[in-house]
Amino acid sequence: MMTGSRSLLLAAALLSLTACDFVRFPGDGGPPPVKPDAGPAIPPGAPGPPPPSAPVVDPYGTGDQTGDTSPDTGTPDTGPADTDTGDTDTTPDAPGATDTDTEVDATPDTGTDTLPDTDPGTDASTDTDATPDTDTPTDTADTDTTPPVDVPDVTVDPEPPAPVEPAFAYYPPGALLPGTGEGTEDTMVFAPDMVFPIKSSPAYLQSMVFTFGGGMVGGDQCDTRNFEYPWRDNFCETRSANRGSIYCPVNKIHQGQDIRVGTSASCKSERSTTAADRMANEVVAVEDGVISNVGSYSVNLRSGGRVYKYLHLNMAKLSVKIGDTVKAGDTIGYVSNDFGGTPTVLHLHFEITQNNGNGGWDYVPPYTSLVTAYERRENGPGEVIEEGDFAVASVPAFVIPPGTEIVE
Repeated sequence: MMTGSRSLLLAAALLSLTACDFVRFPGDGGPPPVKPDAGPAIPPGAPGPPPPSAPVVDPYGTGDQTGDTSPDTGTPDTGPADTDTGDTDTTPDAPGATDTDTEVDATPDTGTDTLPDTDPGTDASTDTDATPDTDTPTDTADTDTTPPVDVPDVTVDPEPPAPVEPAFAYYPPGALLPGTGEGTEDTMVFAPDMVFPIKSSPAYLQSMVFTFGGGMVGGDQCDTRNFEYPWRDNFCETRSANRGSIYCPVNKIHQGQDIRVGTSASCKSERSTTAADRMANEVVAVEDGVISNVGSYSVNLRSGGRVYKYLHLNMAKLSVKIGDTVKAGDTIGYVSNDFGGTPTVLHLHFEITQNNGNGGWDYVPPYTSLVTAYERRENGPGEVIEEGDFAVASVPAFVIPPGTEIVE
């Protein structure tokens, strides 16, 4: 009777075992077992249920039977090629568990899987890859194998400024007419800030004695050839009176610069006008100063350590008197030919004397100061003409006969 009861209990246990979906083993990685609603408690230390007599082929009922269904024996997997789409399962399968992971491979396969399985359970992989993956690379790096072309930097030079046309031309200082004296080549500008003494009329620096209409040449002072550039210095030009300058190599010289003014037409008009009414060409103060003297045919303007002397103005129409204070550019008078009782040609004789610091006054060359002032007035540079660069072949070398009196 006792033996029959045990047989009946064993048969009931086997029947309940076959009624379950599968037998769970601790650590197989599957879902946790479902506790029965009721049943006798297993005493502590009692043996568990026996293992199944045959391996369970499809414990989850997925129908996935394409993989290797035989137990691993430690031999490398020689089944179909691995077609895993990637393995993101970082937890190794527990011993004896069935591998049914559907891993997603984050790293592209590099070919057939020849590594031995480490799972001691049934390999249910769905690997079928036989060729390396042909995943399209997502690398956006430049695949251009053409070497870059080195384009040199191109610097565009700015266009050079257009050349400035000279406002006038002049011979160098000291280049007197041949035979008329020995000039000074001193290029110092003694009055660098002075205003040009002729307010607006065209002006031509030249000799009044050795040009047309002068005492040594004859002809007409209004000849058109007298109203042309280049200018020519005539400081140190030969004279009869015993006058000198420390800047001239000899005495009996011309102590200033002669300036012809206007045009050939205005010259003729002024010549036909009564001397007291000649007011065509305005003369101005070259610096701020005081009118220090008015003579019979001269006006002196003192400015600091220099005295400027104007000769041959229309003395009947002066705009200043002794003691007047003037500003640079103020009107002093008008060009004429007053020379005491003896007239000269129409022009302005201009002198600069400078305090030498020893209680005396020196006549200094005015030519370079006049060139600089005229450039400012005309808002353009002067062009220096060397003697051989200009058609002067027709200008004779003067031979002054001994005893000839040259008074202007």
